[in-house]
Amino acid sequence: MRAHAREGIAVVINESADLFEAKPERRESIMGDDLMAVLGSRIQRLVERHRATQRAVSEMRDAVAARDRRIVELDAKLAASERSRDELVARIDGLIQQVDELLQAADDGNESEAAE
Repeated sequence: MRAHAREGIAVVINESADLFEAKPERRESIMGDDLMAVLGSRIQRLVERHRATQRAVSEMRDAVAARDRRIVELDAKLAASERSRDELVARIDGLIQQVDELLQAADDGNESEAAE
């Protein structure tokens, strides 16, 4: 899906870039045409360039919005993972404390049996 989106953007960007370059035959034909026709064709090219640029900007905004949504999802997953890790660490610490208490109790029991 990403590759397809990139290709679509690339097509629009390439299309836009082509519109920015004046073709040699157009430059040569300007001298033979009347100025109103030249002005009309240049305005038409500007409109086409503007539309192509708008399409490119729209596609880029959509891509940024999709990336922003993905970042929010990943942030939520990270926060959940950190909470789970903190809970796990707390449980492990509790278990270690219980083992220490059991070992201490066993040592105290062995000392009292040895004293008797």
